[in-house]
Amino acid sequence: MESAGSAAKVKPARQRRASKPKVKTGCNNCKNRRVKCDETRPQCNKCVRSGRHCDGYPAYKRTVEAAIPIAPRPGSSTATIISTSSSSSSSPPNSAELARRHPLRSVPANPRIPTVRILSPASYKPGGLAFNAQEGQYFQVFQKHTASELSGFFDSEFWTRSVLQESHSEASIRHAVVALGALYKTLEKASESPPGSPDNNSFDTATNHYNFALQQYGKALTRLRESLENQETRSQRTILISIVLFTCFQSFTGDHKAAIFQIQSGLGLLEERRQESGQPLTRRKDDIVEEELVQMFTRLAIQAKSYDMAFHFPHPYVIRLSPQRGDPSSPTSPSSPSDAASTASMDAHIPLKFATSQEARQALDSLCERIMRFNELLSSFHPGPNNILPKSVQSSGHGFKMQLSQWEKAFDPLLESRRHANVSNTERAGRDVLRMIHLMTTILFIMGFSKTEMDFDNFVPLFKEIVELAKEVVVDEELLLAQERCGDVNACRHKADGRPMNRPHFPGLALHHPGYREEDGFLHIKASFAMDLGIVPPLFVVATKCRDRKLRREAIRLLLSSPRREGMWDSILSGRVAQWIVEIEEEGLSRYEGPWGKAAMETVGEERRVMVKEILFDMQRREARLRCGTRGARDGDPDERARVKDMWW
Repeated sequence: MESAGSAAKVKPARQRRASKPKVKTGCNNCKNRRVKCDETRPQCNKCVRSGRHCDGYPAYKRTVEAAIPIAPRPGSSTATIISTSSSSSSSPPNSAELARRHPLRSVPANPRIPTVRILSPASYKPGGLAFNAQEGQYFQVFQKHTASELSGFFDSEFWTRSVLQESHSEASIRHAVVALGALYKTLEKASESPPGSPDNNSFDTATNHYNFALQQYGKALTRLRESLENQETRSQRTILISIVLFTCFQSFTGDHKAAIFQIQSGLGLLEERRQESGQPLTRRKDDIVEEELVQMFTRLAIQAKSYDMAFHFPHPYVIRLSPQRGDPSSPTSPSSPSDAASTASMDAHIPLKFATSQEARQALDSLCERIMRFNELLSSFHPGPNNILPKSVQSSGHGFKMQLSQWEKAFDPLLESRRHANVSNTERAGRDVLRMIHLMTTILFIMGFSKTEMDFDNFVPLFKEIVELAKEVVVDEELLLAQERCGDVNACRHKADGRPMNRPHFPGLALHHPGYREEDGFLHIKASFAMDLGIVPPLFVVATKCRDRKLRREAIRLLLSSPRREGMWDSILSGRVAQWIVEIEEEGLSRYEGPWGKAAMETVGEERRVMVKEILFDMQRREARLRCGTRGARDGDPDERARVKDMWW
């Protein structure tokens, strides 16, 4: 037996702390204080609750091969979520390489394109398709969820009926639809699962959904390539729908270069078809499917062209809506500036009053496409810095200015009645978006003849209207999702310490939203993807061109409030670019503390104003190089305002 003294000398074994890897993420403040950061963007809640100013997050370079671009930033356990090496032999062929080896535009035109009866949703059934059980599940996801989400703020029969119908007879389209359904599940799981959560060896993980999407996309490309190599009969309609689906997949995953090539290929096919028929496809009233596809490609072309106008891509990643000078391939190609300018006086077929939003949308699409074509053609005769046209030719576009005004008057009754009880949420949001795109088009068209950024100050009322409409869209979406998940909006429990987490406040909207209070904020809006333009491009214009310090910050807050991908437009990238422009232009000004402080009254002078000259980026690696400078300066000229910045997110 041990003595009491010896027992007293025995010390309990010292428990060692569990060894855990050091966290290298987190905001700069939390890292300096050596406390755990919740990594909320753009400011962590720990800093906000303690009254400290969050200095943001250190830039770092991602080491993974790719990432889910529009999903919440993956944590340590999900950082390898998109490593395509895991699928090895099943990795899809590179779409750009496929386009190079087997260009779709080289397929001979088939003059006998059948008119296919469009099935109604009630009569459409996916039975009989050559699916295995797993593919069938993703097809159902596309049918029930993905198709409507791809339509964005507008109802689209192309996604909800035409694509599903074509899946019956075309394997390439069928596999592409399954791939998009798998991408939807990828985004859904990545948005719902907190970083680092275990997957319990379940197939229902973002990693598995994404890898399956890659495999199906590869099969879609392979099946189309095989049919082209074997010279199987494929109508142009089938090829065009395939191009739209491939463009959708590439935009979803952040491969904008491949998406641009696909859009250009589709435009080439449509141009060949138009020349053969001798009349515009939009006038072929006997072929509804063709008109539908033309409208789809018109919107894709507008989207890609607007993206290029904002980010200034290098060749060959520049969409051309018209043949260049000397190219005889198009009978409408102008031979002089006066011929190009004459398109501005063409009848746009704008009625005194639009009967439906769809009618207004088609008229605006046509007007936007013609304005972009006008600018593109005149720029080939008047090459200037950043495609800015000389003031001397501004009168040539007077017809477009009148048509933009006519469209606004015809659309006003629909806009004013958007909050009537019989107007659905989707319809209301669509009307808001149409007005935002109209405002953006008006601003950019007029500024296409100006060499000074100071002229953007003339559009502050229009900037303000864009922001207010975007707030309305976001709050409507937030409240709808909150009601679906929690029932009683006022009793919503998705808050932290009674305060909203990383969500913007929208004063003054309570009149239209009885369930919304200024102090409330919800966490229901998830990452989303649509193929149509929406609120991101207009907000990007406000954030980078409006020098009202309050308005541009509201625009940036809306861009960063939730990850959105509208075609190739990414809200997070757009918001980060805008933040960088603000840092450059407001350097030396008083710190902005709110709309009522002295700093809010300070303005950015002419000597500080810059414009984006070029943005080279990789959405999959989440890295970008931004270059800005003086608006009227040519490349190669001395420019004291020229800046270059590398960033990662």
